[in-house]
Parts: sequence; structure tokens; C-alpha cells
Amino acid sequence: MAEYRPIAPEDRAAFSRFTRYAFAAEQGPREEPDTDSLESDLFDLRGLYDDGLVSGCKRYAFRAYVRDGVEQVGGLGAVATPPEHRRQGYARELCREVCREYREEGVELVVLWPFSTPFYRGMGWATANDFHEFGLPPTTLPAHDTQGRYRRLDAGDWERLRAVEAAFGDGLTLSMRRSESWWRERTLTNWTGGTEPFVYGYERDATLVGYLVYTVTDSDAHDRTLSVSALGYADEEAHRSLLEFLRRHGAQIDHVELHRATDSRLLALVENPDVATCERVAGPMARLTTLDALAGLDRAGLDRPLTLAVEDPLLPENDARVRVTQSNIEELSNIEELPDSEPDARTDIGTLTQLYLGRHDPATAERVAGLTVLDDACRESLGELFPERRVCLREFF
Repeated sequence: MAEYRPIAPEDRAAFSRFTRYAFAAEQGPREEPDTDSLESDLFDLRGLYDDGLVSGCKRYAFRAYVRDGVEQVGGLGAVATPPEHRRQGYARELCREVCREYREEGVELVVLWPFSTPFYRGMGWATANDFHEFGLPPTTLPAHDTQGRYRRLDAGDWERLRAVEAAFGDGLTLSMRRSESWWRERTLTNWTGGTEPFVYGYERDATLVGYLVYTVTDSDAHDRTLSVSALGYADEEAHRSLLEFLRRHGAQIDHVELHRATDSRLLALVENPDVATCERVAGPMARLTTLDALAGLDRAGLDRPLTLAVEDPLLPENDARVRVTQSNIEELSNIEELPDSEPDARTDIGTLTQLYLGRHDPATAERVAGLTVLDDACRESLGELFPERRVCLREFF
């Protein structure tokens, strides 16, 4: 029987070796494993032991905007199992225990960046948001007569950056509220082992209203590429000024790469969209750890009780039927013990998570996800309970 527990200090070298094998095998083995990078306030380490460490991960905790407020969210990263221990269910068991630990801590939502979307979908995670990845020459970005000035920033400016981040992400579900450690150890450093980023801010009247974090590299496809890893702005003038800043690199840079939320209208702003590329890609995934999260729904507009049957492939405790009313969330029975009367709708935990976040409204979830409405009369009530919202987690971990 495998045991789930914190990774012991003496096993960190082993964890470093098999995460390197899982995510950077092309770099070959390293004689001295990098254990210093495993010391951080941003995450803790969890492992599954079966006559030694057989699978491990990083458990993150951060605050993000969820629905109508800022909540604690769990993050799962660096899930890795060495090849000699794969295909034995260890990664699945590790993910189950991580979710249960978060559940016990009162963390209702766990997000991750998948190496394989189907792999995590099979454990109840579902895509939280997509991205548009843009590539274009800087000279095609829109010109703008700026009202402020640009200034080079560093990690010491993290509090000013955070104020812009909060304004930029207000009302955007999963928009992270990065801590000082996150700014210093992740956003403003080369934590993945790449090039150190540049950080520039845009100020008006000595107030920071926009920022860009980016690196410059050479590549086979383009002579010199500027890749934007983070940006934020408080208003549209600041947005246009950041694009103007990138445009001014036309004599130095051949190609700009940046990813934006899918409601971005960047192609409408550029001077020549014919030379730009735009690819829509799947982003991070999310799942609920408990049906108790439904208590946080705005139920004021619910004019009739709704009964939902939920299936969870990872956590049997979420295989349940729940009744949602204006005043209460009540678990009725185990899903295997449903009475003869059908629920109003059935859903898997991943689709329920997408509804909870607002990625899909119920009509869309019926078409493209796992929602099955069994009582047509409840459709309007479902729409009141699960309105569509803007969702975008930008920060990779």
C-alpha cells in the first residue's frame, strides 16, 4: 500500500532527478541534482512512497479572483513518476491524495498546467480557459502618442506592479493576486532556467499604470524574438502605450510573441493583420475538490430547487446527488443509490467546475462538455445559477 506524505529532505535529490527526466530529458542527466530550487515559500513537496519514492509533485497555494471575490486556490505542478514506476497508478493516486489534502484544508479549487489534457481530464480536471498566441513584427503594432513615460523596473517594485495586476485582473476569474515571493521568485526571474527577463513599467504622473516582462532570444524561425511573459495595464491608454513600447523595437527586433486572453482584440488594432499569426491554444485546467463549493453560488435568482447528479472519477466522495435551493445546498444520496426519480441534470466534476468558474454557460456545456439536462423546465434556472464569466489564469507554474 503506497503512502502519501511530504517528500523527505533525503529524497529531494531523487525528486529533482526524475522531474528533470520527465520535463527536460533532452538536456541529459545532471550529476549533481538541483535541490536548491526545491526550497521555496511558494510550494511544498508531496510524494507517494512504495518501498521508496515512486511519484512526486509540488503543491502551490495562491490567491486568485474567483467569481465575486478573492479566494485561496490550490496549484498542482511538477507531477512526475520515473519510467520504472509508470503505468502502475502512482500518479493517479498522488493526484487523489493531493486533492483530498486540499479538501481537508478548505481549498475548494485546484488548478494545473497539463503536460497532457486527456491525462488530467480522465481524473476530473477540465480546461479552465484558452489563450490566443500572437506572433507579429513589432512595426505592425499600433502607434500611440503616449501621455506618460517608460521606466526600467526590478523586483523592488513588486508592490507597484501588484497594484496594476489587481486593476488588470479585477472581475477576471482565476486572475492571480501574486505574493511578494511569487513576484520575486517567479514573475521577475528566469526560474525555468532561461534568459533573465527585462521589466519595464509605464507611468503617468509618477503612478505606475502598466508593465511588461519579456525576454529577447534568437531562434531558427526568426533572427531575434521578443517574448512577452507578463503584462498588465490599468486602462486602455496604458494598454496602447505598452504596444507602442513594443513597436519601438522595430529596428532591433524581428518578431514579437505574446499570449492574450481569447477576448483580446489585438488583431483589430494592428496595422497589417495579414503578417500576424494567431493561434488559439488550450490553457490550464481546474477541478473542484468538494461539492461544498456550490454553497458559494449566487442563488438569489433561483426560482425552483435544482437536483444535480455529479460523477467524479477521482474522488468517490463527490459521486453524489445534490439539491440546490435559494437557501441551502443539500447532498441527498450516493449516486449509486439514486431513487427512481431522475435528477434535473447530470454532470461530471470537470464540467461542473467549468460551470462554477463561468467558462461555459449551461447551454454551451450541453453542446461541448458533459452536462446532460433531463428536465427542460430547469434550463432557465441553470442559467441563473451558472452565468458565463471571463476566465483566464495567466501565470505558469
